Amino acid sequence: MPKRTLMLSALAVMLTTAALAADVPGSNDPPGMKRYEGSEIIGYRAPRFDEFLLPLGKPTSQDPANYAKSLKVEGLVSRYTYAAPEGRTPTELLRNYKLEFQRLGLVTLYEKGTSDTGWFGPTFRNIAVEDKIGDILAYNEAQERVLVGKSKDASPTYYYVFVTSFRDGNMPDRLRPVVTKDRALAEIVVVTPEQMETKMTFVNAGEMSRSLADSGKIALYGIYFDTDKDSLRPDSQATLQEIAKLLGANRSLRVSVVGHTDNQGKPDYNLDLSRRRAASVVRELTTKYGIAADRLSSFGCGFYAPVGSNDTEEGKAKNRRVELVKW
Repeated sequence: MPKRTLMLSALAVMLTTAALAADVPGSNDPPGMKRYEGSEIIGYRAPRFDEFLLPLGKPTSQDPANYAKSLKVEGLVSRYTYAAPEGRTPTELLRNYKLEFQRLGLVTLYEKGTSDTGWFGPTFRNIAVEDKIGDILAYNEAQERVLVGKSKDASPTYYYVFVTSFRDGNMPDRLRPVVTKDRALAEIVVVTPEQMETKMTFVNAGEMSRSLADSGKIALYGIYFDTDKDSLRPDSQATLQEIAKLLGANRSLRVSVVGHTDNQGKPDYNLDLSRRRAASVVRELTTKYGIAADRLSSFGCGFYAPVGSNDTEEGKAKNRRVELVKW
């Protein structure tokens, strides 16, 4: 048979195998990441905004999951459970995912091999995808492998790869034909950076008014600036319109616009940046929305008034805000 015909035949077999894989309906692989050849997706959760605790050390508790070292991240969290072809081992899976990390240029943050202590399997009982599928990952400590990494982007994507083989556990009926004893399994969690939807950060004029009446201030997360800049992004206009509506409905109301940052960078720089950003908001409200200048003032606090821990990404996100303070 001619060489070209052999190549096309091999390709056809490969494509047929991929097309016939009994993946969970509606599932797909993590964007840009290849699966171990011949694996089936037996569990899947589509990306949705959530937070996730990444392990960077061995578990210190299993329910809830906590670790000797960890990193709490938030973004679009998706989960994928794979059953590898029969005869494959967790060691083979881990080796291939390490190669995939290299191909994608990921930075490895943590790795657990067979000689390292720590039982990760039970932590998946509550975080794995539907069908109580976490139970089939839980009971084979001797075969566990863990790999955690991130992309090199300024706002990185995080990857948590857990591999094991099935030994015991409650088996969903749909998986009984697939997950047999010693079948190698992989659970992958991907956290992609994504701002909360506008509806989660958007505050209307009525909510602003109630908060100012109740506590004298309100934190706003719908005013956006590019990194290290004080110019307002176009997606800030919806919140600015509501501030103008608030001030238009209550002609006696006066507010200070107060800028806040996280602790990244030098204190003096952050203080100046927060002042300039607050001044940009005041300038926009006076020039574009016609609010009288004597009803507004601006002030910058830098990172000196946090509302969350600057040791976590979640806390830093809470600290990067603009507040209205009644005066």
